[in-house]
Amino acid sequence: MSRNQTTQRQRTANNPLLVGSFDETSIRYLTGKLGATHTPGSGGYSGGTLNHWFKFKIETTAWIILTKGGGWEKWFNISAYDINRNPIVGRGIFDADSVSFNDDGTIENPYVGHIMAAGSNLYNNFDGRRLDKGDSRYYALDIGEYLLCVSSTLNTPFDYAVGVVIEIADPFPVLLTEDYDRLLFENTDSQDDFICDTTPNYTGADTHEHSLKEWQTAWSRERQAYEKFPDILVPLTTKP
Repeated sequence: MSRNQTTQRQRTANNPLLVGSFDETSIRYLTGKLGATHTPGSGGYSGGTLNHWFKFKIETTAWIILTKGGGWEKWFNISAYDINRNPIVGRGIFDADSVSFNDDGTIENPYVGHIMAAGSNLYNNFDGRRLDKGDSRYYALDIGEYLLCVSSTLNTPFDYAVGVVIEIADPFPVLLTEDYDRLLFENTDSQDDFICDTTPNYTGADTHEHSLKEWQTAWSRERQAYEKFPDILVPLTTKP
């Protein structure tokens, strides 16, 4: 999804480009050009821009996951803001020092690139059974609008790319079984229920996995067949 310089040059934090409203997992690939162009004009040299502004609206709880691309990753920053508050609140973005788990000898960091749901872990919600230990920074973002700013640290013009995943937080577990040994079906007056015989420590939020297939399906749903899935998103997935 390309964003031309003419469009973005006129935009600020008060007039960001609305990327869309989302109620299902979706992928966006933002591209653009940052940096001053030093074009001669009346009164001197001007042209170009150092900041591009984007707005995302989520209509159900979700994570927004970000990663850089384009070859100039060291020379631009991404900032995130919760604009559902007054004044708006800046939100951190998790790096590789976030929580991790061991998957058959491979260390996975499933929260890399996630916008934090809180500025800090202010509340005593510790739960040792959860991967995030109850740290509210790792929770899904609330319904509302969120602002991204892509900003250059150079005056030299360059092209950037940002991969964005809006991953819906599904509150309902998907159960796969081969023999039904531990799955009971019960008819009740109001509905038919499956009773899952889980262990006492089960929380339903075990590893926060990211499925490459699910992301590719979301990409294909909104793209032409010739549009290739962004390679920069593959390292963020945790299972095929």
